[in-house]
Amino acid sequence: MYTTLARRVVRHPWWTIGAWLVAAAVVGFFGPGLSASGDQAEFLPSHYESVQAGKAQKAAFAQSGAGSAATFVVQRRDGAALTGADQQLVEQAAGQLRDRAIPHVTEVQAGRQTVSENGLVQLIQVTVDGTQSDPGTQEAGRALRAATEPMFANTDLKAGMTGDVGIVIDAEDAFASAEQVIALATVGLIIVLQLLIFRSPVAALLPMVTIGLLVFVSVKLIGIAQRIFSLTAEQSVTVWVTVVLFGVGTDYILFLLFRYREQLRGGDDPRTALIHATARVAKVITSAGAAIVIAFSTLAFSSFGSFKAQGPALAIAVVATVVTALTLIPAIVSLLGPKVFWPSKSWQRQPRARASTKLSNLVVDRAGVLAAAAVVVLALLSLGALRFQASYDYNAGLPQDTESAIALKDLQRGFPVGALNPSSALLVSDTGQPLEETAVDAFRSRLAGVEGVGQAGPAAYSPDRTVARISVLLDHESGSPEAVDTVADVLRPTAHEAAPAGTHALVGGPTATFADIRSAVNRDYSVVFPLAAALTALVLLALLRSIVAAVLLMVLVGLSYLATLGTSVLVMQEGLGKAGIIFNVPIFMYLFVVAIGTDYNILMVDRLRDETREGHSPREAARLAIRHTGPTAVAAGVILAGTFSSLLLAGVALLAEMGFAVAAGILISALLVSSLLVPALMVLMGRGFWWPARLTAVQRPQPVAVTDPASPPEPVVGGPVAETAVGSGDVGNLR
Repeated sequence: MYTTLARRVVRHPWWTIGAWLVAAAVVGFFGPGLSASGDQAEFLPSHYESVQAGKAQKAAFAQSGAGSAATFVVQRRDGAALTGADQQLVEQAAGQLRDRAIPHVTEVQAGRQTVSENGLVQLIQVTVDGTQSDPGTQEAGRALRAATEPMFANTDLKAGMTGDVGIVIDAEDAFASAEQVIALATVGLIIVLQLLIFRSPVAALLPMVTIGLLVFVSVKLIGIAQRIFSLTAEQSVTVWVTVVLFGVGTDYILFLLFRYREQLRGGDDPRTALIHATARVAKVITSAGAAIVIAFSTLAFSSFGSFKAQGPALAIAVVATVVTALTLIPAIVSLLGPKVFWPSKSWQRQPRARASTKLSNLVVDRAGVLAAAAVVVLALLSLGALRFQASYDYNAGLPQDTESAIALKDLQRGFPVGALNPSSALLVSDTGQPLEETAVDAFRSRLAGVEGVGQAGPAAYSPDRTVARISVLLDHESGSPEAVDTVADVLRPTAHEAAPAGTHALVGGPTATFADIRSAVNRDYSVVFPLAAALTALVLLALLRSIVAAVLLMVLVGLSYLATLGTSVLVMQEGLGKAGIIFNVPIFMYLFVVAIGTDYNILMVDRLRDETREGHSPREAARLAIRHTGPTAVAAGVILAGTFSSLLLAGVALLAEMGFAVAAGILISALLVSSLLVPALMVLMGRGFWWPARLTAVQRPQPVAVTDPASPPEPVVGGPVAETAVGSGDVGNLR
């Protein structure tokens, strides 16, 4: 099958490229844009209490404060207390905003009640009638900022907008800026690394042209899937798609070019060499891509909507990458021939392979010592995972030089830390009868006495007095672990217990949302982790036909994940002093390490198996596999880790944390596990590594010499020993 596909693509490159361009035009014309949101509450299923509280509050207080909040924090430029004239100016500004009748703005409030007790800060509280992700909400926020700026331009006062609206606008701008920075950094890094590996500008530019088209097509395909299945992804989805496509796509191009160069060095004519190379890497790319797609697809079983949409989106991108690697890339290389390596002539001579030869001898001769040392290193790094602490504070993950972040800090000069995002406790009548004020006051008093609650405000009643809303200020920032624990473990149980007969209590607000997200994510961990591991193990079993090898590889992948998580904790929490790691980092880290780590394991084990089937002893098979495939795994790992490292430049903590964690996991998988530990274990276990399969030596016919270049014979996949697997060369001399 793979040889037939390779022959057709290589013999008919223009047809292949033309089909790709037509498909891209059709998808581009009909495909919608991505649907993304930064409001985490939108990703929760409806049965969670914070969602129910939000619906109840919107229904009961439809004309009072429903929607998203834009809060202007006003203070003197000299930091002194506000004067009477200053407060009057603030109220005038609020009136002007009210008179402008900005679309979607339903309420503007400012007065003595919005002045802090110490007089340092006054608020202008604006309500916008939409969710954070609604385009109208963001348009209203930008209009409010533009209208307010000149009002205080030549005065002693300054104002900054924060709150839901301000934060989501700054988040959108931050992610848009991050996309540009990451795209430029990724492209530049790949070009430099490809130049270092192949010494060819043609090979360096090949990923830019093909993957650039692939990004466009993939984004449109994801948009179509979102529309069909009514999914909304997180704001960072475009960043992830770009990084994954450039990283994984370049890896697969690397697999093909390494193999193509090896075949040319072995004496094949260019077309036969490319057919053979494409057919041989197709099995590895398909198996590796299947592992990634399956791992990401398991997120479709998540309850948290962000995971449910993000995983399939990345899976679609990887499927498109595999198709590209097996069709478009070989077609373009078929037209270029050996010129793809221009001006380098390294494809005409065999490499010395000194470094990889020394490494292979070391691993084979000291297999027990190296395997034990590698396991000890992984185990020690894994200990850091015991100190993992999840953070749900998305705001802290945004750049701290934005207007909303600065205004939030300024607000804390005069108001409690939880004032911007208070929790809401709703007391709802079950009978439809009006609530008794004394019962509501008793309920409020119980909430005020909860440890971790700074203040429980007076009750606000719905028009029919069947719902009472109490604003609860916490002692900690709304997204902090302490605040989430307070709501989940103390405030909610107290509210439920204190609700009078004939009523029920609901606790909502940002912190309650974070508490529900924690519950949803923990549930998803318990489903996604074992499901992804089991399905990946099935891929390995189907490919290797070996229970022992599949189980060992999965154990190593699990150990790699724990080592990666431990490393991230040691660097971010212990080294940088962060309170915690953003909550969705571990699950995506796990999927990347499982899927991409399996990629490199497949690359190495496939070579080990081929060398064993060629009749080599386990020691010699490992020696040849490390020499020929080790450089490919190392180069691919460095490129992929480099692309994820570009996320460190994004200026967004979520992306930076994920970039570091995934890059570390890839390097651990490629350099330590796949290149050293896997072949060392095969040496130690011998042929038992392949149990219950029995790999016997096979006699391979030599390829028939090509007499008609226009009609080359079908290449023999798995020919001579030196030409049986992906990659050849030296880690120290990849030219």
